[in-house]
Amino acid sequence: MGETASGRVIVKALSPEEAETITEEVGTAYRESFGAPPNDEGPAEFEHQRASYSELLKRRGFRLSVARQDGLLIGFAYGAFLLEGGRWWNGMRDPLPAGFTDESGSRTWHLVDLGVLPSHRGRGIAKQLTEAVLAGCGAQRAVLAVEPRLEGNQRLYRSWGWRQVGSVDAPASSINDVYDIYVLEDLPAGRP
Repeated sequence: MGETASGRVIVKALSPEEAETITEEVGTAYRESFGAPPNDEGPAEFEHQRASYSELLKRRGFRLSVARQDGLLIGFAYGAFLLEGGRWWNGMRDPLPAGFTDESGSRTWHLVDLGVLPSHRGRGIAKQLTEAVLAGCGAQRAVLAVEPRLEGNQRLYRSWGWRQVGSVDAPASSINDVYDIYVLEDLPAGRP
């Protein structure tokens, strides 16, 4: 948790049931976070987030961490386990070591979205959110996908210990054509 000039920032991991009750609030924070630079997303991406969040709530290992200041949701991080035998790794542009893409349904936790309202960036909140959502998730490793054009985001992930393992051609249903894939194998400890 951190302190800011206008009040204490509280970072907390929520259960899937708690996460479902704040679906609209997360969607609003997503629009404010991802609608601003450097993402500059619009209505199509916002609709995609809304639909994927609802589906993720049902997925094994779903977790949400939130940051609040004076009651306002100022940041979030969420995701779930990759599916056993799923197609998440399909389309990798370069081959990965044997067994790297084998998924058991509890091996790899996918950080789907991480956002902080623009007025609250640069205070370490994103890192706190990431640590809170990963702590105790029970996975061996975590993965995330980031657009190649978002170089600042990629530098931030690398500074937290994530390493790029390649790039993937996105499926037709995705909002982008290509993503760079990062893995974190030293997950923070904590209770599930």
